[in-house]
Amino acid sequence: MLVREVSETEKEEFNKLALHITQSWQWGSFRLQEGSVVNVSRLGFFDGAQLCRAYQIFFHRVPYLNKLIAYLPRSPLPANEDLAAITKICRDHGAIYLKLEPEIPAGTPINLFGLRPAKPILPPHTLQIDLTMSREDILAGMREKTRYNIKVATKNGVTVAQKDDPESLEAFIKLHNDTQLRQGFYAKSDGYLQKLWGVLHPAKMVYLLCAYAPNETEPLAALMLFYFNSVLYFPYGGWAAKKRELMPNNLLHFEAIKLGQNLGAKTYDLWSSYKEKPLPSDPWYGTYVFKKGFGGKEVDFAGAFDLPLNQPMYLAAQWADKVRWPVLKFKRLLRI
Repeated sequence: MLVREVSETEKEEFNKLALHITQSWQWGSFRLQEGSVVNVSRLGFFDGAQLCRAYQIFFHRVPYLNKLIAYLPRSPLPANEDLAAITKICRDHGAIYLKLEPEIPAGTPINLFGLRPAKPILPPHTLQIDLTMSREDILAGMREKTRYNIKVATKNGVTVAQKDDPESLEAFIKLHNDTQLRQGFYAKSDGYLQKLWGVLHPAKMVYLLCAYAPNETEPLAALMLFYFNSVLYFPYGGWAAKKRELMPNNLLHFEAIKLGQNLGAKTYDLWSSYKEKPLPSDPWYGTYVFKKGFGGKEVDFAGAFDLPLNQPMYLAAQWADKVRWPVLKFKRLLRI
């Protein structure tokens, strides 16, 4: 089998094999433009001219160490012979370790030499709603309180519109930032979201839904949604502190379900959840309860695995990662 880099003329075939949007050709292009990724390898395994398997590997620079790490998100679990080719590419780029987060369910046997369980980057748990069901059946699968809140939003005149203008994007980013400050979570930077939109929007892979109170032009809440290979993803959202009694978020997600069905999506992936119900004292308890209200099924992934390629530098990189996240959160809180 021939192993080589996939060319841009083959990106449609490459995308057909991708299991997740982070493995799409466009996501690789976005991450290169965004700047935190210094290189992308799109490694293809060919039988003659036929692309049979493909892996998109991202190379990031480790803060404070000036070394590279390789990251392979949401791909199939590579067989040992594929992993050997992937490892060679990583070594050729000077990576000190490879992190894998395969798109496989928890409990899948993993018999790959040298892998060790590691800290995940993407959420290891999510909720997925089956969009092949009728809207009536989807509504029936929701909790009664969620259905009631959708009716409350409609009764109070909340409207939802799909937007693609620069002003609406900036309004979403403001809501996203304001929500991050209130909730205390780490949010993506304005530049990250702007570049993401700039690359994925022309490819019809990102959508913006905004909810408005009656007679208002500024959105109360908004969702940024990804669409790829029959899956609609909800990675980012934001909402205003005012008029929450109008329940705009409930209506927004119901409209997202409708959008997904209109696009031909089979699944609405809420991007993250908990493996087990968190305690009410958990800061994410409210988000968990909100998402669970829409029904769907819990999906648990196998998690993350590291393959050290330079053991001393690997240990140093783990230390750097522990330092990095508090610094990033502090900077975002200060809007640096």
